[in-house]
Amino acid sequence: MTTTRRQALAAAIALPLVFRTDLAQAAYPDKPINIVVPFPPGGRTDLVARLVAAYMGKHVGNTVVILNKPGAGGLIGTKQVAGSPADGYTLGIFSTAVVTAQYTLATPVDMGEFVPVRVVNIDPMALAVNADSPWKTLKELVAYGRKEPGKLRVGMIPGASAEIFAAAFASAAKLEVLSVPFKGDSDGALALAGGFIDVHVAVPASYKALVDGNKVRILGIAAESRSPTYQGVGTFRENDVDLVIGSFHILFAPRRTPADVLLFLDEAAGKTMREPELVKQMEVSNLGYANMGHKESEVFLARQDAIYRKVIEDAGMRVAPKKS
Repeated sequence: MTTTRRQALAAAIALPLVFRTDLAQAAYPDKPINIVVPFPPGGRTDLVARLVAAYMGKHVGNTVVILNKPGAGGLIGTKQVAGSPADGYTLGIFSTAVVTAQYTLATPVDMGEFVPVRVVNIDPMALAVNADSPWKTLKELVAYGRKEPGKLRVGMIPGASAEIFAAAFASAAKLEVLSVPFKGDSDGALALAGGFIDVHVAVPASYKALVDGNKVRILGIAAESRSPTYQGVGTFRENDVDLVIGSFHILFAPRRTPADVLLFLDEAAGKTMREPELVKQMEVSNLGYANMGHKESEVFLARQDAIYRKVIEDAGMRVAPKKS
């Protein structure tokens, strides 16, 4: 057989293989995609997931279903995603807790079990005081706290991101504060409005109604730049407190998800997050908008991991053993 005939035969054999591969790729997804939410319905993580799912189906060409798998502080849901086949049919939308749990739980899920598809929400930490308090700026509050160590009563939720926010603020501002625990953000915010505590830390949305009613005042936001919603509020760095920290939600896939499936999901999620109606609904729901692709999400996640790990370890909040 001549070289030319052998080449032609090889090409003829290869063509059906390429065609079958393309068909297999084109078929995905040929059934609904599940997004696991590791918390009950009604919370912020559930709200973010449902907004994403409502528009993502259009861009993946199939139904996207939300599965609420609450329990053990989010551990049950995250473990379900980690243990699912890496075929693109089981994803998860996880909050900041997936990062902090690595250090605050004795048996956490290893973050190496997941790959970030896209960051879809970022809400910076906000610090608020009672509207009648004497502090008009964060600088004034910090100056008072340094003059009166241990006097500032800071409200937060033990075991949640808010406790880490409070520890991060105290460390960055070089303050000794008195932490006051609450069951939820709304409880603490109402206590702040009633004058029972001096300071409260949460995401900005937790204060919207009270800010609108002139009950509390936000003194600073721990973001890289000013919030579009609160343009009149300076960042922590503008007030000489070097801190950028907040909560976020990321769409994850199991580790070892094929590169072509991951790329497909990344592109579909990007188109989803550019849907005008979704953007509008996030604004109405007081959810900070984000739309970071896979590679950018990896960088963001690594940076957040380093920030939270340091704060948790400096505050003596680490429970999980350090890896050897």
